[in-house]
Amino acid sequence: MEQQTVTYTIIMEQAPGGDWNALVPDLPGLLLAGNTREDLLAAAPGAILDYLDVLREDGEEIPRPASEAAQVTVTLPAA
Repeated sequence: MEQQTVTYTIIMEQAPGGDWNALVPDLPGLLLAGNTREDLLAAAPGAILDYLDVLREDGEEIPRPASEAAQVTVTLPAA
């Protein structure tokens, strides 16, 4: 099988304590965490590859990236 490069969307949020968490919508059950945003982003490729390796070992199909993220701006009414 020929190598290919794919890009998965991750959704990140900062926890109340300051740590960062993320999920990968196209890879159900894969949750990422890091002490900082940079730590999380640095660990993400390895975690995704580990997840995909398990799928491959189990004979499951590798999900193609299909999710997108967007930011939506709203105007809050005056209090």
